[in-house]
Amino acid sequence: MYKRFLPAAVILLMVTGFFSFQSCNKNSGSGNDTGKNSASGNNANLINGNKVSLKMLPKKGDTFRYGMLAKTTTVENSPMTNAQDLTSEQVINYYYTQEVTDVVDGVTTFKVKYDSINVTSSVKTKDSVMSVSYNSNVKDSMYSKPDFVQYNAVIGEYFSITVSAKGEIVEVFNLSKIYDKIFKAFGDTLREADKSQIKESFGNEAIKSVMQQQFQIFPDTEVVKDSMWTRSYETNLLVFPGRNDLKYRLTDIKTENGETILTIQADLGTTLLQDEVKDKQATYKVEKSDFSGKGTITFNLTRGCVVRKETGTKIDLTLKLSGGGQSMKSTQNVSTVMNVGLLK
Repeated sequence: MYKRFLPAAVILLMVTGFFSFQSCNKNSGSGNDTGKNSASGNNANLINGNKVSLKMLPKKGDTFRYGMLAKTTTVENSPMTNAQDLTSEQVINYYYTQEVTDVVDGVTTFKVKYDSINVTSSVKTKDSVMSVSYNSNVKDSMYSKPDFVQYNAVIGEYFSITVSAKGEIVEVFNLSKIYDKIFKAFGDTLREADKSQIKESFGNEAIKSVMQQQFQIFPDTEVVKDSMWTRSYETNLLVFPGRNDLKYRLTDIKTENGETILTIQADLGTTLLQDEVKDKQATYKVEKSDFSGKGTITFNLTRGCVVRKETGTKIDLTLKLSGGGQSMKSTQNVSTVMNVGLLK
């Protein structure tokens, strides 16, 4: 009667956005003096005494190469899993290159190319393990599977993104060659409606949701060391309405090799606004819940780029599903890791 209640892909979409799709309210604290009255080099005007304007302003012509790790682990125990722990894990490694082609009025345009993508997925029970691996550099039997067509299409093809000085991706464009490769992979089987659906599902928003993980969205106001700022917004945990509460603190400002390096700490709290929801088929009730998340961001203010970004979240739920005179309980434990690092 019941479908599996918490698809891992939906949860991943929710949790990976906790530390990247953020604009910040004010709330700058008094903080401590940085000990520096000025900075030299590119973006020196962003430091005024002990105050810092958090902005992403790289230099035209600069090239950055990044590695990104996205890992999601889900443990489910319910009658649907025969009362056994069913552990699903997916690990994706992205390697990509960005070139700054223009900076106009604080908006940066990057030319982006994915160099390689590796995916490992596994499902484990007490008695068995099933796993699948994909490597964009190896054209084996997995390479032609429909699940990996979008990865194959994006490898080696340039597209563009624009990013505001606050670190928010504004637009993703120049995707036509990628779409052509996807369409070609499906041969003559696609109708125009199918092509439109592909563009919608693997378009601006889909690529933006991955690329945004690299960037950190900054507050509008100047900050000093130990400044804190917050943001709260309503969201949905599947069918349950909730509220995300994010807190940020600028913990360190230092100079390395003549460049200004900032460290930001992030904490996440999530509150369910409603713990019971009914539809035509069943009643879903959260009997127990726990949400948490932390992140650390290292940002090079001089170069205008994230050096390293490490974030993690945990969701623990105990659910009761009732309908048609039946009921069952399910526990869901989901953890995510999202690490981004500048390789050169």
